[in-house]
Amino acid sequence: MVEIIFFSDSNCDQLYPLNFGKCESSIHIGARSISDQWKDALSDLNINRIKLNSRLLPTIDSIDIVSKLKNGDKWIQDGILIAEHEGLTEGKTISHLSSPDLLNSSIEVFEKCALGIDEDLERMKFSWRTRTLTEDERSAWAEIGVFINGPIEKIHVAPGATIRDCSLNTENGDIVLGKDSEIMEGSRIRGPFVLGPKSQIKMGSVVYGPTTIGASCKVGGEINNSVIHDYSNKAHDGFLGNSVISSWCNLGAMTTSSNLKNNYSDIKIWDEGKKNYSNSGSTFCGLLMGEHSKTAINTAFNTGTVVGAFCNVFGNGTPEKHISSFTWGGVNNSVPHDLEKAIETAKKVMDRRGVELSKEEEERIRELYNSSTFGIS
Repeated sequence: MVEIIFFSDSNCDQLYPLNFGKCESSIHIGARSISDQWKDALSDLNINRIKLNSRLLPTIDSIDIVSKLKNGDKWIQDGILIAEHEGLTEGKTISHLSSPDLLNSSIEVFEKCALGIDEDLERMKFSWRTRTLTEDERSAWAEIGVFINGPIEKIHVAPGATIRDCSLNTENGDIVLGKDSEIMEGSRIRGPFVLGPKSQIKMGSVVYGPTTIGASCKVGGEINNSVIHDYSNKAHDGFLGNSVISSWCNLGAMTTSSNLKNNYSDIKIWDEGKKNYSNSGSTFCGLLMGEHSKTAINTAFNTGTVVGAFCNVFGNGTPEKHISSFTWGGVNNSVPHDLEKAIETAKKVMDRRGVELSKEEEERIRELYNSSTFGIS
């Protein structure tokens, strides 16, 4: 089995807050992380070790190029190391006419959601051992209240997944349900859409694709073109659109993100490298949130809001458009989140899901805290 070493380059600032203290390969493109997809894609290669740029997406073209690297070869494009087949001998330095499929900004995570689902679909179906529904099942599903619009062959269900009476639309893309996941009564879902293992779509939810929900999540309300990572909840009403939520987050009831300005102009978002706001070049952008952050009930986010990691967002009024990591508040009179309380909360949240906060992870949190700039920018 090939050993993959992911490395970060100097062009990762635009991926904040999704990569705050984390490797970019942990970010979900489509329904699964970049690293998990690469591990599946290269599992059959007879290679000892390969180094991959953590922003390199596992698209068909990228996989083909990486798979053809010989011992000692380096793939360098425009001065950026993309991949290297480590070996004892000196190989060639190669480049290609087409640019590599690199993740360049946090906004691209939801913009490339459909691409990520499509490129990973066959690998994901194999890994999750899904069963594809067939046309002769349509009537049987309808009898129990599951109405399917579009090709039924675009619905793929893993063992233990449960579908209550709902409406599924596959006219624009596939719907994949992970192991032991559940779509509750009255939900309406349009593909492309992926629900991760042990995750739930709450009753009466409305989901527009392309959207992906990670493993062990609970989601509800209205969601459009968003990516929610593992172990995060948006379990209640409220709108989330063109957004990316990292792991271990919780959005309180009625939390809502605006994703379009009233004047339809391009949205400015926080640029971590410049420590200022920059034009995203996009008309649509909602909420970008780092790991272990929470919101109070009725929190209303402006377009293009960036919330760092380990934040507890609350207060009367609309939060600032950039909330630094480890912030307690986010509207008025914000203060640094107490480190010990942040760690204690993380332990409780993770313990509820049967996950232990390791000593190494706790030390990582302390290092992030000590290196953070506090307050609202």
